[in-house]
Amino acid sequence: MNQINSITSSYAPPFKIVAKYFITAIFSFVLLNLLMLINYDSFSGFHFKPIILALTHIATLGWITMIIFGALFQLIPVVLEVKLHSEKLAEIQFWIFTIGIIGFVYSFFDFGSSKIMISSAVILNIAMLLFSYNSIATLLRVKKWNLTGYYLSAAIFYFFVTAIAGLLLAINLFHPYIKANHLNYLNLHVHLAFIGWVSMVIMGVSFKLIPMFTLSHGYSLKSGWWAFILINAGLLGLSTVMHYQNTGVLFYLFSILIAAGIYIFLYQISLIFKKRLRKKFDVGIKFSVTSYIVLAIVTLLGLIISIIDYNNVTNLTLIYGSLIVFGFVSFLIVGQMYKIVPFLVWYHKYSSKVGLEKVPLLKEMFNEKYAYIGFYLMLTALIGIISSLTFNISALVFVSFTIMFLSSIIFLFNMITIFKK
Repeated sequence: MNQINSITSSYAPPFKIVAKYFITAIFSFVLLNLLMLINYDSFSGFHFKPIILALTHIATLGWITMIIFGALFQLIPVVLEVKLHSEKLAEIQFWIFTIGIIGFVYSFFDFGSSKIMISSAVILNIAMLLFSYNSIATLLRVKKWNLTGYYLSAAIFYFFVTAIAGLLLAINLFHPYIKANHLNYLNLHVHLAFIGWVSMVIMGVSFKLIPMFTLSHGYSLKSGWWAFILINAGLLGLSTVMHYQNTGVLFYLFSILIAAGIYIFLYQISLIFKKRLRKKFDVGIKFSVTSYIVLAIVTLLGLIISIIDYNNVTNLTLIYGSLIVFGFVSFLIVGQMYKIVPFLVWYHKYSSKVGLEKVPLLKEMFNEKYAYIGFYLMLTALIGIISSLTFNISALVFVSFTIMFLSSIIFLFNMITIFKK
């Protein structure tokens, strides 16, 4: 079993490139939570409205995808033992992508401007194409493939498709050319993004980071391979049948394949945790474990939504989206940032000074007590958001987003503390 013992090596790009993505994403997360708090009264009812779309794209592009870009630029070279094809392209892509996000999010707040939305979507696609090209060119030089490499390759494929689909949907909003229901294609776009792009990255990276951080050994990755096969079969099948009418049976079949694949992935993760030598969970792993639990819940909810007429259930799609963005993805990212960022900063700042002068321990790079407070605040906020949407309690929405914002401030404080080190 090929397993990395560190998240850095001679193959990794300069830390300043990765740090740009991480820092921008962290501030985007705080901005997202601030705007959610300010616009809490809009967070109910039907999900297809400008403010919800604007907040969703801050989450998906500014927070989630920006973090993934930085993480993959660091981890693909280390995990697959190959130099990044072009560090210069990674730098250029950052600025193009940032400009595109600002314009695209603004276009939702100013929903009448088709020129801003479409031109921003084009700019985003340029950045995404640069990333795809840089990643594919890097992967083509890989000599030793492993399970993580296959997950990341699939993720890049779905990312490319998602990017193109997003541009076509933006054009369709103002210049309709798609004969089928726009919302059906939007639904497909969202699931390709979260299952094909985000989840594939999370799953592939989890097979490397979780064993490393928990000191797990002696487990089989057979379940991880089965998860990969089932999820891809389901996603590719779903992407095909969504273009046709009267494909209900196949739609349900492919949805079940995806759900089965996700549960098999979670079973694989449980096997890794069972083989861990480091029995006590630190704050980063607690965030991550919570993320996996939420993934189990949201997968079941996704299956239910695929069967029932969810438009007749108040706030159901908002509950589903909140569990994905704030429960599954954000908990996982925050947890892994508490593991990855301290190590990278420590490595680049202090590794050469070991034995020559006193250097801090990794756990001393940030305030662990504050991190635990942030964890419990974030968990409380998530429960509050889901409860408020379920029972349609407006005041609880406000309280929950206030707590989530406070949690993001603690996360920001700890990340600033680490980078200042």
